[in-house]
Amino acid sequence: MKPIATAALLAAFAAALAAAPLLAATPAPAALTAFSSAAAGSIPAPWRIVTLPRLPKHTRYDIVAVDGEYVLRVVANGSYANLLHPLDGVRAPRLSWRWRVMQPIDRSDLTRKDGDDVPARVCVLFDLPLERLAFADRVKVELGRALFDRDLPAASICYVWDRQLAPGTWLANAYTDRVQMLVLRRGGYGAWAGESRDLAADFARAFPHEARGGLPPLAAIGVSADGDSTGGASLAYFGDLKLGVP
Repeated sequence: MKPIATAALLAAFAAALAAAPLLAATPAPAALTAFSSAAAGSIPAPWRIVTLPRLPKHTRYDIVAVDGEYVLRVVANGSYANLLHPLDGVRAPRLSWRWRVMQPIDRSDLTRKDGDDVPARVCVLFDLPLERLAFADRVKVELGRALFDRDLPAASICYVWDRQLAPGTWLANAYTDRVQMLVLRRGGYGAWAGESRDLAADFARAFPHEARGGLPPLAAIGVSADGDSTGGASLAYFGDLKLGVP
């Protein structure tokens, strides 16, 4: 494992897992609210945009009609922000959704901090008990919670649509290995794609040490796009996200 994180790495850790202000904000429901249930323009509660004050440009999220159905539109332009949905310790082994990237991020490179941008991302934040972490990782998370927010998640998986890495590629976030990423799509812009993920299998692959205790409950689901590292712009759409059983 990596050495105990420095203050700079913890700051990036907090940025990568920026759900923390949301998780304690309101009582969390047990299911995901559908984008298709909303009116044009407004984001349905309890979905909430979470930004970082130090970043002046924020990714835009709104509901629009596409092919006769309301979907989420995500527009990044040298910007950063997450759209988060809290969950009250839900135990759901499968997550399904559909997404569509119209414009990718030029010059993105998920292996580098200065290229850590994506046009579309779905993240699963786990309510992982600290006692299941290795000692060094537990110290990282405890320091992050003490310095930034007590609700900082201990483990997350982010599914991404990338421009260069092959589908099936696993890699750690450029800032922290407590966020593991899986590339699901490369190229294929302009067409809708459907996904259905076995969260237990993915958690076991991403966090083999912690997986010995089984799939932890879910703390939140996030949707995002960002262009703050490269200054790039992107456009993507998301249909409803659904939790269920295999």
